[in-house]
Amino acid sequence: MSENNNNRTLRLLFPQWQGGGNNPPYILGAHLLNWLAPKSEGPFEEVPVSSNLDEEKVNGIMARGTVLKQARSAKELIHKHNPDSIVVLGGDCSVELAPFAYLNEKYKGDTALLWVDAHPDVYIPEDFPNHHAMVLANLLGVGDKEFVAEVPRIFKPEQVLFVGLNDLLEPLNSESLRNLKLDILGPDEIKQDSSNVLQWLDERKPSKIIIHFDLDVLDMTEFRSLLVAYPGTYEEYKDKFPRGVRMEAIIRVLQDIAKSYDVVGLGITEHFPWDSYFLQNMLSRLPLIGDIDKTERPKFNPL
Repeated sequence: MSENNNNRTLRLLFPQWQGGGNNPPYILGAHLLNWLAPKSEGPFEEVPVSSNLDEEKVNGIMARGTVLKQARSAKELIHKHNPDSIVVLGGDCSVELAPFAYLNEKYKGDTALLWVDAHPDVYIPEDFPNHHAMVLANLLGVGDKEFVAEVPRIFKPEQVLFVGLNDLLEPLNSESLRNLKLDILGPDEIKQDSSNVLQWLDERKPSKIIIHFDLDVLDMTEFRSLLVAYPGTYEEYKDKFPRGVRMEAIIRVLQDIAKSYDVVGLGITEHFPWDSYFLQNMLSRLPLIGDIDKTERPKFNPL
């Protein structure tokens, strides 16, 4: 049922890396997503992202000023086009603050937000410093006041469904999650078919669907371009992370939704192409094509 009017779909490349703990691999991951994704005929914008490392913590949030500035830049680019629908290729999860806020306002709150993610992203600064883990809280009106102010129409808890959520870490046992009482479908509840998701939507009958798709929801044994699959620590940590969702199951769920509902937002985030990232680093330090005096490896935070 989704209307594929590409001319009214804004494709937004947003290679933000500061919201995920200053991890440069996010930059390459976003650009590779854009390169790999089918070409579109509609408008395209790349949100300008600072290349500077920002380790300043303000109000409990790392790189707060940089992330807030970039969110506002994304909002300006979106309003420049006034699109009917948006595809976001990120970057850390906080790239979705501006586009999802825009869509919920445009459609007067008659939307459902499906959070397809291993994590709930409803941290508050007192729990965790990286903004990519707070973005859904902000969309729900919880957290830092300036980020919440960027959401003109707050999402209601009954608009949100977690799909594939399987990683409730201790810091998430906070009031921000308990009080919101958000609906959750774990990996086992979408493994065989999409009926649980479709039933939830049928009970609410939203006019438009917005989908957040964090690649870390995928089964790490099948897809390895994930933060937690960093080669240096994978063997140590692999048994500590819950099993994710098979790629074909996610495809089926999202296709089934699109057959019955009008999908107006799709954000894809958290792509960590480790092999390509280390290959890029190697090439930059080789004779004739790189700088043989370059000895420092790029800084990143594997966990």
